[in-house]
Amino acid sequence: MPIPMFPAQVMLHSDQHNGQFLFVSNDMEGPDKVVEAHAAPGEFRNKFEPQSDGNGGIRLYNPATGFYVFVSNDDAQGDKVVEAHPYRDESRNSFLVLEPQPGVFTFLNPSTNRFLFLSNDQRGGDYVVEAHPYDELRNRFTAI
Repeated sequence: MPIPMFPAQVMLHSDQHNGQFLFVSNDMEGPDKVVEAHAAPGEFRNKFEPQSDGNGGIRLYNPATGFYVFVSNDDAQGDKVVEAHPYRDESRNSFLVLEPQPGVFTFLNPSTNRFLFLSNDQRGGDYVVEAHPYDELRNRFTAI
């Protein structure tokens, strides 16, 4: 089952850390917002609109903030911090959606060759979403 596309809104859930939902936080890295995960399923910032990038991939748009998820250049012990910004047409916003098992998705950014994953790093009690070049269990998300 492919991930639903725009105008559908999805929540991305990870089983890591007893179940977490991705969201665009209010924590900042310069002018960009940090993408994090928390256990609260009903939060308006948890919803994303997958939009076609025109090249076979998607952009993850967060309607609560008007921002797009991207793999930043900010380093986190060898991994890259995943952030959100208002710029639509940037290669770091595009993700190839892979389905390693039915209903489970990984998001690979082709411009950085890195997968989104739920890290162990925290900010204000929430887990930071980062990107690394490894395909592993922490990269896997379900779309709700």
